[in-house]
Amino acid sequence: MQYSLNKIAEITNGKLIGQSDLLVTSIDFDSRNINAGAIFVPIKAERDGHDFIQAAADNGAIVSFVERQVDVDIPQIIVKDTQRAFWDLAKDYLNQVDPTRVAISGSNGKTTTKDLVSAVLGSQYLIHHTIGSFNNELGVPKTILEMPEDTQIIVLEIGMDRPGQLHDLSNLINPDIAILTMIGEAHIEFFKTRDKIADAKMEIVDGMDEHGIFLINGDEPLLLERAGFFSGSIFTFGQNPDNSFEVTDINPQSNGLFFKVNDSQFHVHMLGRFNALNAASAIAVGDIFNLSEEEIQTGLDQLLLTQNRLTILEGSNGQKIISDVYNSNPTAAVEAVKILNDFQTDGKRYLVLGDMLELGELSIEQHQRLIEPINNSNIDEVYLIGSIFPQISSQLTKNVHTYQKAELQKLSADLENAVEPNDLMLLKGSHGIHLEKVLANLID
Repeated sequence: MQYSLNKIAEITNGKLIGQSDLLVTSIDFDSRNINAGAIFVPIKAERDGHDFIQAAADNGAIVSFVERQVDVDIPQIIVKDTQRAFWDLAKDYLNQVDPTRVAISGSNGKTTTKDLVSAVLGSQYLIHHTIGSFNNELGVPKTILEMPEDTQIIVLEIGMDRPGQLHDLSNLINPDIAILTMIGEAHIEFFKTRDKIADAKMEIVDGMDEHGIFLINGDEPLLLERAGFFSGSIFTFGQNPDNSFEVTDINPQSNGLFFKVNDSQFHVHMLGRFNALNAASAIAVGDIFNLSEEEIQTGLDQLLLTQNRLTILEGSNGQKIISDVYNSNPTAAVEAVKILNDFQTDGKRYLVLGDMLELGELSIEQHQRLIEPINNSNIDEVYLIGSIFPQISSQLTKNVHTYQKAELQKLSADLENAVEPNDLMLLKGSHGIHLEKVLANLID
């Protein structure tokens, strides 16, 4: 991006105070991450971002949005709402570059699907995509404004934790293609039912027109029931034979996942049977862009997954570690148990689970969904950390070890002492449990 201060003031209906003959080349809302030549966006959260404008200036910011004039030694653009100004600038830049826009959401799998779609399209096009999970009101406009000017396709992951959020983000992006991966239990504490989650997820099409393409998981009745009102084109993916892109013959192997989509064979270097459906959505996007099967497979071969999502690592004791510590929910956790159960090993299998958060009144019930798959598995040792999993530990028939959330160091030490070369371990928990700290200790 490159904007003059006068142009930014014009786009955001702001008033420029101070020097005007400067060019902005980047943007950030975190004063610690500012680059030289940046505009700073002070956001009102737990702390008022206006308190960090001077720190941003010290780190290289040359101008700041403000809602009130402050005593700092860089120009200021006074706007009614700094976040709205952030969005207005992102909207202008998106329209200026004018790439094809792909938006992805869903209760599970949206980050992985974003990675898969980016890999497939990246084999033939210049793409720009969400880094990590920068998928909220701040991450999406920042991703847009970091887009190179020659971008042909932008792939944006968009998340939500309340009604109306996807509506606003969809109207910022105006997707050409929208993808919904599935409806799960994530954020059910706030939405109360999966039906209400599905209603909120359908907001992803609110910024689309009749030329848009809507791609949904056709195995999910809640999505099929709601998709009919969309005036554009609708395609489905899933295992049911009436899907536009039918997934069959799913075959997990130690060297990846093999499966068919509409009788064409594909493979991807990933774990988990469920990822065949995520990959199918990316294959569908490739087909929509008229990529050949060979070009799609080339993209899948180049897949780079976001960190901490079903990654195979080697521990300091020589054990294999399957890391999936970024986040968790009941559906994904059950699948993780299946992965550990099916993965070939000559040693013992260790399952490390952290509490699944944001499940509200259904928390105990949803955690209990793990009991049957664990008890019916060939897992040898189960380590549970948090305040909820330990409450149901007596219902497990495996050798169980329980820890409170504050006992991450003790958990790390116990695992370090227990595992041997050839053993296999899987770690999964909500981000708030911070199992990534245990992972760091085990691979150090």
